[in-house]
Amino acid sequence: MEKTGATRALVLMIVVVGLLNADQNLINSNLSLIEGEFRVDDAAIGLMSGLFTILGAAVSLAAGYLSDKGSRKRLFLASVLLSEIPCFLTAFSANWGQFFAFRILTGFGVGASFPIIFSMIGDMYDEKRRASAVAWMTTVMGIGQILGQVVSGYLSPVIGWRPPFVVVSVPTILALGLFAALVKEPKRGAAESSTEQLVAAGLAYPKTIRPSDYLRLFTTRTNLLLFIQGIMGTIPWGAIPLFLVKFMSENKGLTEAAANTSFLLFAAGNIVGTILGGLAGGAVFKRSAKSLPRFCAWTTLLGAGITIYLFAFLSTPSLLVTLGIGFLAAFFVSMTGPNMRTMLLDVNVPENRGAIFSVFNLTDSLGTGLGKFIGGLLSVSLGLGAAITISAAFWIPCAVVLGIASLVFAADIKALHATLEKVAKDMRATSGGASAAT
Repeated sequence: MEKTGATRALVLMIVVVGLLNADQNLINSNLSLIEGEFRVDDAAIGLMSGLFTILGAAVSLAAGYLSDKGSRKRLFLASVLLSEIPCFLTAFSANWGQFFAFRILTGFGVGASFPIIFSMIGDMYDEKRRASAVAWMTTVMGIGQILGQVVSGYLSPVIGWRPPFVVVSVPTILALGLFAALVKEPKRGAAESSTEQLVAAGLAYPKTIRPSDYLRLFTTRTNLLLFIQGIMGTIPWGAIPLFLVKFMSENKGLTEAAANTSFLLFAAGNIVGTILGGLAGGAVFKRSAKSLPRFCAWTTLLGAGITIYLFAFLSTPSLLVTLGIGFLAAFFVSMTGPNMRTMLLDVNVPENRGAIFSVFNLTDSLGTGLGKFIGGLLSVSLGLGAAITISAAFWIPCAVVLGIASLVFAADIKALHATLEKVAKDMRATSGGASAAT
């Protein structure tokens, strides 16, 4: 894809994905209102939120496979509609059963979109430019979640908890129409150094995914390690955003407005950490591939320590101190996210990228869903403070696994390059005119 087309596609994807991810946090500021109206508790909310994430990730397995077989643009359009129509209908839920069902259906669409997005980016940007593209996409996912928090947190006291679902879903569908009209399907293999010129000359990338390839994904050591750390590393991301406002209000004594502000500062740290983490990770990668996972390990460990201190040891804090520490905690733990996605793109062949991100989304979402579910159960049994602190501690083993990944990442990149050279050789051999493109 030419540079202008890739930029236009990325910008429109960013707009749609940002709005799409606002769906996830629309309930967070209104847990007490929703629980009171439908007569449920934190455990029920945790179960629903966990299923939202886990079942959505299960749907992404099918979406990832299909994205490596056919049109990713059409699949992306379908996945967003699958999310936004139920999101709109959530505003009209008459009982807990309807609310529960619409939220789960919304999760299906959110989950399905994930592997499609990063599969497209892999064919829009080459190895040197992927880090920044992935960083911006990962960042906008966080911005979208903040948008959902802002809409629900600040509009709901005025207009109720239901209208925000309409406020978010309608603009998403309108932005999706622009994407449908202006974005072209990216060509598979067009961003790889070995096959770029061949694809530009008119040759089709010959490989396509097979069901057996899913098993082969687990033979790449970097994939396996990132799957493991993804489960552990996202458990805190399931529990903390869901219960942070309630924790800051009930356990730290902040007003409702101050508690929402603390969430926004935590989210702001997430955004800044994601952007700078992706840019810094790209610079680290250019110097030494094996240093990238090591960089992520140290930033994750530092962020874990700051987060645990905030939740468990900081007593009667001022609002300013709370906001500052929350920002720093989110800043450091967020630096890993974009670099993990870049690492997956760098060790997997083009025809398997939808699949790898669907599996990654499943493991990532399994951790997030477990975090929401376990956080809800621990809140009921041990108290909200213990629940949120125990969740944050899962970032420590996550950092250890990232350190182990630094031992194998560079070798897996070399293996990918060797595989793509063989593909390019086969492409030349099957077309007499292909050699002119090299």
